[in-house]
Amino acid sequence: MATAVLKPGTGKELKRLVAMLANSVAETLGSLIARELLVKPAEVEVCDAETILGALQRPNAVVRGALDKDYAGKILFTLFEVQDACAMSGLLMMTPDEVVEERRAKNALEGEDLEAFSELGNVLCSGLGNVLREAIANIDIRLQDHGVIKPGLDANSLLPEGRLVLCKLKVKVAAYPETIGGFLVDLATAEKWNKAPFDTGDAGAEAPAPEKASAPPPPPKPDEDSLDDIPAAPIRGVLNSYLALPDAWRVLRRACRRVGLELRRHGRAQIPNPAAHKNEFVVLDVPPGEERRFDWCRRIKEFSPTTKVVLLLHRPSRVRVTQAFLSQADAILGLPIEEAPLSQKLTSLLG
Repeated sequence: MATAVLKPGTGKELKRLVAMLANSVAETLGSLIARELLVKPAEVEVCDAETILGALQRPNAVVRGALDKDYAGKILFTLFEVQDACAMSGLLMMTPDEVVEERRAKNALEGEDLEAFSELGNVLCSGLGNVLREAIANIDIRLQDHGVIKPGLDANSLLPEGRLVLCKLKVKVAAYPETIGGFLVDLATAEKWNKAPFDTGDAGAEAPAPEKASAPPPPPKPDEDSLDDIPAAPIRGVLNSYLALPDAWRVLRRACRRVGLELRRHGRAQIPNPAAHKNEFVVLDVPPGEERRFDWCRRIKEFSPTTKVVLLLHRPSRVRVTQAFLSQADAILGLPIEEAPLSQKLTSLLG
């Protein structure tokens, strides 16, 4: 389909939300990379995946954030040019500037940059979630996955079918040249967020396809306290949780059952004994004001490098992520977190 740009003065509610989301990206990721990050809204277009791929000039990194609650099954996509993704990943890891330049020139997101971009995606979705929960009733978001699209090519089928709304963004990472990124969501969700249908002013625009017969309603979601809907995997190890706050407990229980870890819960006031957890997993959350937990992680890793430590950061920031890296954590995730990304991370650490 041809691209249709919204008429001036229309889409006001969506544009207001996009401005808030763009500001969240700038503040959240900017604090991580410790450099100036400018993210500003640009034009809004109604299009489809084929049109987007055809218009690309350079490869784009795509973060897919799975929406939940009233928007279960929907996805909010965030797009950055791969050069920007490489720059932000390198700055997060404090890679020397000349190495960042080399990777930007290569224009490929791979190796440690790809791994660091996953951490950026987690924190990105956490920040977007804060905005969405405040602006839209009964919604949440978590990192589903990420990948790369290229001009004319979506090798991993990251983008969906159907009519989409692309909210373009002007992005400037540190002193690098300004690029174009964007938020992408399906048309029905965008119009719901806008609280009104869109007006492109294009009389020749493709008419929407007739609606299909209504599908049967989805089954009710399982009780979050129940594990009956998750088949118990064979036990492959032991995970010790030291949670200062209860936020992640339910998710942790479900992830352990799915991947095959025996979960042992320790009290809030308990300090991990490194000798007691050799070759096991330890999960620590780190609320603001509990920075001593970074020291706990460091002591565990220094005593036994084979012990896997997962840090769950409340209110992630550049400083706190850096502290987590320096404490030698095996995985660093932002809160809130959903079961799927946590299960994936635990599975990867099991090897």
